Amino acid sequence: MRFISLAAFSLAALTAASPVAVFNKPIDVASPPPPSIHKIQGQGQGRHFGPAVALEENGSDDHKKRPPRVNVTTWFESYHRSDEIRQYFLQLAEDYHDLVTFVPHLARTHEGREVYAVKISAKGRGSRDKPQVWIQALQHAREWATATTAQYLAHHFTSKYGKSSNVTNILNSAEIIIIPNMNPDGYEFSWDVDRIWRKNRRNNGNGIYGVDLNRNWPDHWGNGGSSTDPDAENYGGPYANSEPEVRGLINFFKAQRRVLGTVDLHTHAQLILRPQGYTNVSSPHETEMKHVGDTMAQVIKGVHGMDYTSVRLNEISPLLTSGSTVDWFYGDQAARANGGQRPYSFAFELRPSPEGSEGGKIGFILPIEEVIPLGEEIAAAMEYFVDYVVKNPLKEK
Repeated sequence: MRFISLAAFSLAALTAASPVAVFNKPIDVASPPPPSIHKIQGQGQGRHFGPAVALEENGSDDHKKRPPRVNVTTWFESYHRSDEIRQYFLQLAEDYHDLVTFVPHLARTHEGREVYAVKISAKGRGSRDKPQVWIQALQHAREWATATTAQYLAHHFTSKYGKSSNVTNILNSAEIIIIPNMNPDGYEFSWDVDRIWRKNRRNNGNGIYGVDLNRNWPDHWGNGGSSTDPDAENYGGPYANSEPEVRGLINFFKAQRRVLGTVDLHTHAQLILRPQGYTNVSSPHETEMKHVGDTMAQVIKGVHGMDYTSVRLNEISPLLTSGSTVDWFYGDQAARANGGQRPYSFAFELRPSPEGSEGGKIGFILPIEEVIPLGEEIAAAMEYFVDYVVKNPLKEK
């Protein structure tokens, strides 16, 4: 067994009791032709905030004033609040109505915010039978670069359809599901109060808040690498699947049944992590997933020269990690819900590396000028990933 020293990198970086809302039917919206997003070498630092955009339902009531359109030409020059991000994806569904479906109300958080998704695929080409790839972001509130990466991936696949043969073939043959903001309560708290806040905003009593969502998934929950202390950053919750954000996504996943691969975006450490985390034993599909992880690292390096390490989750620390998405999506519960198909499961730790993070905390505050290069390298990896898993689904062992 070898362990990777992550220096100041905290294992905690890896990875509401309100009822879960039943997600509604997808929303399709007709609209004018799509504008382009120019590549902007953004100015300013990681806390360059963009203008506010009003939150409103998707134009279902004609008498309501529509929110202003986001400025797509300067979008990646700033980080954005939850309402702005939601409006960005609603606008994407309008501008690319033949490709993008907005799916609202996957969950309602402790503070009443919505968790939603978008589906990206060429419609009218056997959409209901296409294999799917699942990508989620912002499970940890402070990891803002995961949100911008999810936004960039949506931009990449929509804007290149019909222009890039690879992207066109991917969207003709598969469906990409993106959950761009899994933890909106924690994310807003990281803007207003504590930039390095990690958890959601469950009220644990006695002035203590939050559950680490990436320790709350019901796969070997509480078996190591999480805390029972409600004040700890890696507090796994009062019980497995206790959090509305986790419950909502699990319910949504169970409704898909065609998912061949999953990616959970995190920062920071430049790692590509595969199962398993709850045990030191390699997964039955270690050979297949190591090949995919290693290849994605090579693809990323070919874009801007960034070095990512492909490794098993249980190799990054002598401590195990339980209740995480990496293990849940690969585990038996997800396979049963997915029609017996076990997905490839990965977690990405994005830029920067631990060595360049100046003690750890600064690594969560990625300079805005790195957002587009980061998006470009992960988009290249996702093109490979979607294409590969669709053509080479895991076979049960």
